[in-house]
Amino acid sequence: MVDTTPPPSDREAFAAELALGLLDGLERAEALRLCLSDPEFAAEVETWSLRLSPLLHAVPAVQPPEHLWTAVEARIGGARTVTAMRALRWWRSGAIAASALAASLALFIALRPAEVQGPAPVAISQLAGAAGSATMAIAYDPRQGTLRLSAASLETGAKSPELWVIPEDGVPRSLGIVRADGGELAVDGALARFLRNGVTLAITLEDPATAPHKAPTSLPVLTGKISII
Repeated sequence: MVDTTPPPSDREAFAAELALGLLDGLERAEALRLCLSDPEFAAEVETWSLRLSPLLHAVPAVQPPEHLWTAVEARIGGARTVTAMRALRWWRSGAIAASALAASLALFIALRPAEVQGPAPVAISQLAGAAGSATMAIAYDPRQGTLRLSAASLETGAKSPELWVIPEDGVPRSLGIVRADGGELAVDGALARFLRNGVTLAITLEDPATAPHKAPTSLPVLTGKISII
């Protein structure tokens, strides 16, 4: 009687073969006996079943010709038959598992949801007048490159509000003319880098015909600090 009990080094392959249904005859009987007597081996079979069963659903079944294994066994022959057939079955199971894994990976890549990106940081500021009589809320969306401004009760006369950013170097840079009743303002990319936490924003009343200006011509009517959230 041929001893079909696998050496310790082949236990994992033996468990995988049983999980894939590749064993028959004495080998299958021995594998089932091990499942009953050896909890660790039974756990390996269960692990392989859970690991491979979903993958194999993605691989279409292919029925080999009936004469194939008989011809292979006859060509190999002798006492090496069991060992050689096990190696052949393990090669086949490995090929099936690899194909299933590749198919499942391709399916996962095709169907997985797009990675959800967290919200980009937003720069906000609450501008207020010296006496607190006027305020204006400002928010900067870096993805859109746009400033959104709330309405402010400003007495502008013939002038228009001009928004300035004053970074750490203390030099005001004009972001452009804004409307007192709020709205949106596109920010030039070269100026967007100054919209950082703690930087000052200010509004002065300027001549719209000559804007944007290199420097303010009047005192600020609204000022506030940027906060990044």
